[in-house]
Amino acid sequence: MKKVTFLLILLLGISLVQARAASVDYNRFSVTLGAGVRNFTGDADDVYDLVNLTFCLDVGFRFTKSFEVFLHTDFLTAKGNLTITDEETTITIIPIEAGGRYLLGKGSFNPYLGAGLGFYLINEENPIGTIDESGVGFFVEAGLKYFFGKSIFIDAKLKYVLLSIRPEDISINLGGPAVLLGFGFSF
Repeated sequence: MKKVTFLLILLLGISLVQARAASVDYNRFSVTLGAGVRNFTGDADDVYDLVNLTFCLDVGFRFTKSFEVFLHTDFLTAKGNLTITDEETTITIIPIEAGGRYLLGKGSFNPYLGAGLGFYLINEENPIGTIDESGVGFFVEAGLKYFFGKSIFIDAKLKYVLLSIRPEDISINLGGPAVLLGFGFSF
């Protein structure tokens, strides 16, 4: 985790130096609204449905043509059944994520790789009880932004979240893969 944090800070520093030397002929800010599906791995995979709908908002700031930092949040609610009693359970996860993306393409096609840290608000309700927890996790993503002109784009991404919480000394893995599709504009 320390190596990844160091790498992100290093990339940010290099990008800041490049930003001062580069002339700006691209839009700096972007906003993306999207939706997608998210799965759980490990413990939660046995309890919750395989395909869970999530809605997302992403705000980015480009330092250079090839590097941007971003804030991301989404809203995920999943329903399932407890493994022993088969009673209904519902979980809601709201992340606040920050990270960096390295943009690999030029022109209309802009594939990218990204990573960052997130703070996750978690609420689970079922007949056994309610869990209100928060946790810190890590995520990686790979995607493609396709631009229509200079300002409007479609963003398709694959994301993997690493997240584990420990309510009452029990470790629960709430991480997993996500596929997201968004529509955005830059200015």
